[in-house]
Amino acid sequence: MIPVLDSRGMREVDRVTISKLGLPSLVLMESAASAVSEIVSERFPDAGRVVMVCGPGNNGGDGLAVARQLRCQGFDVKVGMVAARRELRGDAAVQFELARRFDVQIRDCARATEVRLAELVADADVVVDALFGTGLDRPLRGRWAQAVRLINRAGVPVVAVDVPSGLQGSSADVPDEAVLALVTVTFGAPKVAHVLPPACWRCGDVAVADIGIPPWVIERRADLALVEAEDVSEWLPRRPADSHKGRFGHLLVVAGREGRAGAAALAARAAVAMGSGLVTVATVRAAVRPIQSLVPEAMVDPLPAGEDGAVSGEGIEASLDKATALAVGPGLGLGDGPRRLLSTILERWRGPLLLDADALTLLAGKLKPLRGRDVPAVLTPHPGELGRLLGVSTADVTRDRLGAALAAARKAGAIVLAKGAHTVIVGGEGWSLVNPTGTAGLASGGAGDVLTGAIGAFLAQGVPPKEAAAAGAWLHGRAAELAGERHTGAVPASVLVRQLTKAEAEVRRLA
Repeated sequence: MIPVLDSRGMREVDRVTISKLGLPSLVLMESAASAVSEIVSERFPDAGRVVMVCGPGNNGGDGLAVARQLRCQGFDVKVGMVAARRELRGDAAVQFELARRFDVQIRDCARATEVRLAELVADADVVVDALFGTGLDRPLRGRWAQAVRLINRAGVPVVAVDVPSGLQGSSADVPDEAVLALVTVTFGAPKVAHVLPPACWRCGDVAVADIGIPPWVIERRADLALVEAEDVSEWLPRRPADSHKGRFGHLLVVAGREGRAGAAALAARAAVAMGSGLVTVATVRAAVRPIQSLVPEAMVDPLPAGEDGAVSGEGIEASLDKATALAVGPGLGLGDGPRRLLSTILERWRGPLLLDADALTLLAGKLKPLRGRDVPAVLTPHPGELGRLLGVSTADVTRDRLGAALAAARKAGAIVLAKGAHTVIVGGEGWSLVNPTGTAGLASGGAGDVLTGAIGAFLAQGVPPKEAAAAGAWLHGRAAELAGERHTGAVPASVLVRQLTKAEAEVRRLA
């Protein structure tokens, strides 16, 4: 896993490295500047003029050091200082004096920013944004906002130092004014803004530079991490040569109603593909034949239906007795019958449990019954469902999906997989996780049902809930990437199931 820091964590990492380990801050700044200079020279070797836009703090100091280093490499460099000289302190002030001694052209843009900086960036082939770094904690105003607008209007590639100015290192939100970068060079570890949308979409390609901070210092301060293929490889159940189906669990999929058999079938197909030894679908009688025709590998337990075509709420007990894990919700319905059925399941079933779709809607505002389970439940809400669980708007969730997921996980004592671009998985001990795989093709009916089946299969095979959720999300996203080679728009859910096995095969080859 790749550790991800927030602004407070990065400050602590810097403090420990400088104060306790004794690595001078100016050395860290020089190393950071070298990393940015290398990216600029490699990506834009033919740039006629590089313009640095520098602010008042260490980020501005980084930019001044980059200007000096690029000048020594033969680049035509100019600096637009949006901070006045008197605003510079510490290492930034040292770098300002060094830049002057190395004859770097520095223009005072703290006054008449709109005119003076506009002239500079209009003549640039590349702009390096060194206004503000991860420590920013408020929206930009005045000359700072003017500078960001001018950078964005320049129409040339932008390399951001640490984070695009205007973004906040600890937040996925995008304030009114923020730089749109082609490349962002950050230091030590990626930050929250680099890995979660919508902020990450303004970062472009993110390069994480080693500037001498020990990895164990970063790991001790990180409570968020990016999932890698190697992690998934370690979490997948092994299948030795003497395997038999009884070793790989029995997933019970409680899903489907009249006219909604497809949701249950997709979940069951994914569970079969991801290795659950046995799969049974508990559903209404009207859905039995469609499911059996679509998923011949799965068994079907018929349940009584109510007048609305959904389950009546009776008859689930016998099915529970044979399962090792449950996945509940796709296409289940929202009436009294499904509500009674879910209540019975929560009272009777203490083992691994995944709740999705209609099951989450039935739980809206009622998360306490999930607390204290022998095994934490896995909840897989999209932003609308997560909002209903918490009693907040979808817009509130979208602004801070990680925070919303953490709030739901605390209230429910559960693992929460908050769907969306760069899905987050939170809850339990240790790091919260971000899944980097996936495409916009997952915005397709039935894709969530496939994810439910995949995670359910891993739960049935004994994978711990958090790892099961993260592995399912990673493979689900990778399947969409593989399908994208042929499906440039939406990826049909049935295609997604077929690509799951290819994604799994890729990962297993890493073991």
